[in-house]
Amino acid sequence: MPVPHTGGNDLTRSIPLQASDRVQSRYGDLLDAATKLFSEHGYERTTVRMIANEMGVQSGSLYSHIKSKEEVLRRIVIACAESLMVRVEDARDRSETPEERLRAMCRAHMRVQQEEKAAVTIYFDEWHKLDEESREYIVELRRRYEQELAEVVEEGIERGDFGPVDVRGAVLVILSALNWAYTWYRPDGRLSPEEIADLFVDVIVEGLRRRD
Repeated sequence: MPVPHTGGNDLTRSIPLQASDRVQSRYGDLLDAATKLFSEHGYERTTVRMIANEMGVQSGSLYSHIKSKEEVLRRIVIACAESLMVRVEDARDRSETPEERLRAMCRAHMRVQQEEKAAVTIYFDEWHKLDEESREYIVELRRRYEQELAEVVEEGIERGDFGPVDVRGAVLVILSALNWAYTWYRPDGRLSPEEIADLFVDVIVEGLRRRD
């Protein structure tokens, strides 16, 4: 499971634990509106007024839920990064052989990008605009993801399932391919999300498979 984010600037601290259902619902609406606008216009071009207009409320009312626009960005990016880690690790833990684990991890990664496309776009495009503490947390998650992929590839090499490839290079190739999918995936494309995921995974796994 991912390391919980406990930084002092975590946006979740803006919402009391005993907040009413109405407050929680409005907070969710705010995040949904911001996610839509950040992904369409970019973080810097999106204003608090635009978020309020998307929600159909006065901009001043949003400050009862948030302290700044950056807090909204932080919440979206961290939630997306943690969601990706949870789903990838869960998929890995439910698989057995190195090839099955690699396939499951890649499929989970692709599904997150397909199902949470707007949030994923913000995550990859805007994460570097967060405060230093939050950026360090994101880097920590990414390094752990790289290490977990490396362990799967290393085990595959040791078992003879994969050829003697450079592990670090293989991991970077896999992640580079997966992470760029959000730039070209279209819901109305010729292939379904599952077909795209399986095609992508087949290419990656076939490239690693040992040649006798």
